[in-house]
Amino acid sequence: SDEYIFDKLKEMTGGRGPDSCIDAVGLEAHGTSPDAILDRVKAAAFLATDRPHALRQAINACRKGGTVSIPGVYGGFLDKFPLGAAFNKGLTLKMGQTHMHKYMRPLLGRIEKGEIDPSFIITHRMMLDDAPHGYEIFKHKQDNCIKIVLKP
Repeated sequence: SDEYIFDKLKEMTGGRGPDSCIDAVGLEAHGTSPDAILDRVKAAAFLATDRPHALRQAINACRKGGTVSIPGVYGGFLDKFPLGAAFNKGLTLKMGQTHMHKYMRPLLGRIEKGEIDPSFIITHRMMLDDAPHGYEIFKHKQDNCIKIVLKP
């Protein structure tokens, strides 16, 4: 639950909250709080286009004077954006498209040389035909799923 997350973050940071929070999820954020459920109802009724649940969590969790980075993609309008909370906390908001092409070749080169090992994030490997099942366990956070590699 959101309360557990906030309590845990406060505990880990001596009561002040993280210096920086990242919303890398964007409009695909799914939560179970009343606000997140309302976001889904509004989207189903074509009353809102994006679900800023993860963004609201980041703003609420971040310490005063902290930074919220938003590489997550939002394609339309945001409903219930906590501008007052961000303003009152003096947060710095950084957002924009991630220019992955700038970094892709150098990162792949470092992976090929063995300087970086990204395999720690891979929790599942499965055949491409099993992709629908993979998406389900990822979406529902089953079996401690973080990243799935699909093999042809």
